[in-house]
Amino acid sequence: MGERGRDRSRGRPLPLGWDEEAVPADLGASTSRPVPGPGGDGEAASAPASHGWSRLSRRSRRLIALGAVLVLVGGLLIALPRLLGAATGPEQVTREFLQAVVDGDLETVRAHTQDARGVSTAALTAEVLTGAEDRLDSFEIRHVAVEAGTATVTAALRTGTESREGTFTLTSSEVGAFSPTVWELAPVALPELQIDLTPGVQEIEIEGVTLPVEDLLMNREEHAPRIAVQLLPGTYDISVPQVTPWTEVPQRALEVPAAFEKSEISVHDLQLVLADDARAEVQRQADAMLEDCAASTSSIPEGCPFAAWGTQEDTPGTWTLTSSPRIESLPIAAFLWTLQGAGTAEFTPAGDAEPIEVPFTVSGTAAISGQGALQVSVPAEDSEHYGYCTDAENGYITGVVVLEEPGQDFSSECA
Repeated sequence: MGERGRDRSRGRPLPLGWDEEAVPADLGASTSRPVPGPGGDGEAASAPASHGWSRLSRRSRRLIALGAVLVLVGGLLIALPRLLGAATGPEQVTREFLQAVVDGDLETVRAHTQDARGVSTAALTAEVLTGAEDRLDSFEIRHVAVEAGTATVTAALRTGTESREGTFTLTSSEVGAFSPTVWELAPVALPELQIDLTPGVQEIEIEGVTLPVEDLLMNREEHAPRIAVQLLPGTYDISVPQVTPWTEVPQRALEVPAAFEKSEISVHDLQLVLADDARAEVQRQADAMLEDCAASTSSIPEGCPFAAWGTQEDTPGTWTLTSSPRIESLPIAAFLWTLQGAGTAEFTPAGDAEPIEVPFTVSGTAAISGQGALQVSVPAEDSEHYGYCTDAENGYITGVVVLEEPGQDFSSECA
């Protein structure tokens, strides 16, 4: 025990993992060792090439290892963002858009909506969408196809009344080498509602929300104005505001299909119509006119819709209405309608002559004046002219005045 400190072998460093061979016992000696020659005479020979790594200095080996680590880290910096970017691939982008439609997130919807020339987005509001029924309530991604930077996503779309498939196109782009691939949804087309209006109508209502016609016009021809708006899938109530007691508010329930593609839904009958009281008044005045005509004893009564043209002028006789016409009205402008109805009369010449059957047509006009009165003209004049009364503040038409001649001053009729 007392001699343990005397016979000690010289200490050697532990291998650090950088050398393929142990460090020599003699710290002061060279790291190269003699290798016996072929003859076994002990002469030094060159070390094999496989030991070249061991000849590098410790500093060089560490620099090489550090470089390899940096290459690996750089590869990860490039690859990881692209791998992580898969979470926002074409399926997810499409899913986010459709979910925005379901949720009524109109800001997101508008960001992806395709602009259509002459078609307004004024109806894409929360107020309009909230009142709609049978909106898109669910969807399911069915298929995703990716090729050469373009993706096509097919989804099943369901509303309260139908189920159909929709197809969406996306394109990819790369912001930079260290950024993930970005998928963008191609602009999405929405169905277009196109409505023919009576000339002079200034407003329409969609789900109770009033919209100025001036902002929605796609055709500004005065004789045939047409508006166009984009709408999301759903069923909408559309009408023209009530403007006078003599008119009825036409209302239509229109279904916009669950189709994210360009399609046109045309409406031709959203026009002001005469109310029951107005139609009754028109019929009353037409019947009174026909009664006066039937009281005539002339074969060609003046100012009447019927005449026995096969007789000599002023042939005496009697008239009988065998079929009274039912007067129908057709809007031709705001507060102005044409009137028409077909009937039959008989003229019996004085004496023993046979009765003559005379089919006839009643035509006329009905107008609502600037003072709110219903004016009926039956039969219609050969040439009639009209003037519009307008609101001094907003320019809206408030009535029509029947003129005796063009250029006539009718301002007093609008007061």
